[in-house]
Amino acid sequence: MGNPAARNAALKQQEASRRERREANEFQPVSPVYKAIMFGLMIVGLLWIVTFYVAHMVGVGLPIPNIGNWNILIGFGIAMAGFIMMFGWRE
Repeated sequence: MGNPAARNAALKQQEASRRERREANEFQPVSPVYKAIMFGLMIVGLLWIVTFYVAHMVGVGLPIPNIGNWNILIGFGIAMAGFIMMFGWRE
């Protein structure tokens, strides 16, 4: 039948390796590219809105001149895409 102590040790070793594989698959950190895109979208959205407000005060039609205040919605949409990506951020 074999040595019961060796069998118990082998079972514990197998369970430990299964647990390590399961934990390794559960929480893996995101790549630096994901973080760069996430923060980049938030910054671009903010810059879009700031550019629109400053250009509007000066009288220049930036970033897209023909759509007027819809530029604010575009800026918030870009920034929100970055904020939504934060839900997938894991360290």
